[in-house]
Parts: sequence; C-alpha cells; structure tokens
Amino acid sequence: MEAIILAGGLGTRLRSVVSDVPKPMAPVNGEPFLNFILDELSYFNFNHVILCVGYKKEVIMDYYGTSYKGMELSYSIEEESLGTGGAIKLALELAREDMVFVLNGDTIFKVDFNKMASSNKISIACKYMEMFDRYGEVKIKNSIIQSFEEKRHVDKGYINGGIYYLPKNIFDKYELPHKFSLEADFFTPYMKELGIKAYMTNSYFLDIGIPSDYQKAQDDFKKKKALFLDRDGIINIDYGHVHTIDKFEFTPFIFNLAKKYYDLGYLIIVITNQAGVAKKLYPIDDVYTINSYMFQEFKKHGIELSAIYFCPHQDSDNCTCRKPKPGMFKKAVYDFNINVDLSIAIGDKMSDLIAANSIGVKELYFYKTQYEEEKVDFNYKKLDV
Repeated sequence: MEAIILAGGLGTRLRSVVSDVPKPMAPVNGEPFLNFILDELSYFNFNHVILCVGYKKEVIMDYYGTSYKGMELSYSIEEESLGTGGAIKLALELAREDMVFVLNGDTIFKVDFNKMASSNKISIACKYMEMFDRYGEVKIKNSIIQSFEEKRHVDKGYINGGIYYLPKNIFDKYELPHKFSLEADFFTPYMKELGIKAYMTNSYFLDIGIPSDYQKAQDDFKKKKALFLDRDGIINIDYGHVHTIDKFEFTPFIFNLAKKYYDLGYLIIVITNQAGVAKKLYPIDDVYTINSYMFQEFKKHGIELSAIYFCPHQDSDNCTCRKPKPGMFKKAVYDFNINVDLSIAIGDKMSDLIAANSIGVKELYFYKTQYEEEKVDFNYKKLDV
C-alpha cells in the first residue's frame, strides 16, 4: 500500500509550546510525532510513503532521509502553501499505485487500513464523537457522505478524521485552481458525483493541533517495556498439546520470574503457537478457557497479564502469526506502544527467539526443555532459574 502524509503545516496554534520545527516534528516523549504515524503505516505493511513538506522542510528531509522501517520515503515539496487539495494533487504525481491513502501529519487515527481499502472506493475515515464543537460534523446516509457541516456544538455524530482513500487520477477531469481546499473546494461541490464512502469507526483519535491535545500525546504515547513469554515450556510444563485445566501445570519458576519483571514496570505478554486447533486436536474454546485460567492465576500472585496472543494455525496454513514469523509480536507492539529496545523475550524454542529478534528485541533468553537449540545469527542467553 501507498500513502501521502500532509506534513507541511505551520502549526500556528502550537507555537506557544513548539516553535522551531514543523508541526509533525513536534517532540513526543523524545521523538517526532511523525514517527508514530509512520509506525502505524509500517504495521500495515505500507511500502511507499510520500511526505508533503513545505515549512522548514529540511528538518523533515534531513531527519528521515529516504526510508523508515523498510518503507521507501519520497518528498513532494511545496514552494508555497497550496492548501490541502493542492498539496495532495502535487503529491499524487509521485504516486505509483491506483489507490492512495492520504493522512494528516498532526493526527493519529487508528483505522484498519486493510479494511478501509477493501471497498476500493473513494473513502473518508469518520470518527464517532460525543459533545464536540472543535470539529465540523459529517452528515452520512447509507454509508455515503452527504455534507460537511460548519463547526458548532454537536451532541453526537461523526467528524472527518483526516484519512482519505483516493484514486491517483481523482483530480484529472476537473478544472481546479492551483491552491484549493480538498474538503471545501473539491469534495463539497462534487459530493454527489463522487459518492464518497464513509468508513465509520470509534477507534483511537488524537489531533495535536492545540496545546492541550499535544500534552495528551505525551501521556498516550509513552513507550512501555514488555516481558514476552512463550506458553508451553515456560509458563506451563509442556506435556504436548496441553489444552485442559486439569493438565495445565505451571512451571515452578514462572510466578517468581514474572513478578520480578512486573514489579520493575514490564508489561507481561504471552505469545504462543497453538497449532492443535488447526490440527483439530482440540477446539479453539479450550484455548480461551486456558487463557482465562492463566489471567486468574497470575492475578492471584499479584501479576496482571496485559495480553495473551495465540496463533491457531499450523505451518501449512502459511499465516503471518505463527512463530518464527513475527505477527503476534508486531500486534503486541502496535497494541501497547512497546519499546522493543527495552523489552525481553523468553522461550524454549528458537522459533520464539527468532520471532522476537526479528522485531528488534535484543534481550533474549532460551530455556532448555525437550527442544534442541539451533544455530542462529543473533545473541541470546540461557535462562537460569
């Protein structure tokens, strides 16, 4: 997938707290806000991102260069302010795919990009809100946008969340000025002709355009450290496809180990392959029952499990989640805003450590059970318990 990020704004309303960088580069816990937007795109496997830059463009271009976490970066440079529409029109000249996402560089909106793209139609991500007056309401009927209303107090409704899914050639047949607003000068006059689909969601949304929400970002985007634990062999003794509580025997060390790290501020997250589901050795409900039991037993020992991620597939399913593939780890990092550099992973198979290492976890521990060690090209330690 491909995206355009509007990163050329002046950030006038933030000047009281951020005055020397473009608004998307406003520091949030020591890193640019734009990092968090790019992290979202990386999670959804975007391959090309076009950054629309203008005001102090060198700050962005020098910081990011031509790539970020495997995504290629290109730059669309505004020599003068072109408005949202003009900036997008210019950037689309660099687009390579038929459909392109467009995002605001000062907003995080956690949409499912895959789901939004599945309609393959012009779409706008619309955020459900209650008691708002900072944003104009979007009127929607049968999932099609009817109008953009002026800002006023609204008890409940949808706002334009600032994420668009557009055809590369969307502007080709229209006579448009050099500078224009996407919403006011294009969407509004051609509303019926365009038939814009509303992608409606109540997912996380934050616009750092004002100082109070910029401060909220400092709290919301604090990166956390995690202890990633394999299940069978680390949490419970691995008798082979354990799937009932009567056969689920905790290892003698797990509660002391987890409590030590929990008290040090680590999130405790379980990452486990459960191929027995795909092999029809037990139903998926058995996994949920065991998960509930683990949550309860850890809590009795003063430990809150943050999450349990499991893969119900087998190798032949060729999924993206079964270890040694990193899908479950990536989901955990995405869900909890985890700093992998500060995190730890423990497993009894090399597939556990390979998956953790592939997302950047450096502190890795191997616990010897019945599984043999394999040669790998990264360092790890033996778990001594």
